[in-house]
Amino acid sequence: MELLKKSVQSVLEKDRIGSPVFLRCVLHVADESVDLLSSVGVVTALANEWIASSPERVYAQGHVESPHVTVMLHYAAGQMATLSVNRVDTETAIDMMLVGNRGVIYHETPVGRHYQNAILPELDGIGELTAAIAQSLESGQPVELEV
Repeated sequence: MELLKKSVQSVLEKDRIGSPVFLRCVLHVADESVDLLSSVGVVTALANEWIASSPERVYAQGHVESPHVTVMLHYAAGQMATLSVNRVDTETAIDMMLVGNRGVIYHETPVGRHYQNAILPELDGIGELTAAIAQSLESGQPVELEV
């Protein structure tokens, strides 16, 4: 994840896509021992780094024991993020699209015929919204965050 984070950050710093307004990120996790809640927390932390506004509301669906968890984040300035973590039987992979007001970044690993050169995402760290995501999963309702 660190390489992806640095790569996207360098594009944002060069203002090549403008200001990020929407993020769609799907993380496929092949390791059954990985906790889906912490994985979605890591992906949420990435979204919060790239979107230049404070998260205002989080809505999560799924269950940490199920094969997937999906989170929608609404930001104070109107941006949105849809993040999904899925448990799979194949390989760990990520599919991401970050839309700016002047362009788009796409990233996918593994990538077709270049699969042998792909660097698979490594999950490290914890996301700051993990507690809010857990609360939304438990209640089935959106959770308002303090801005």
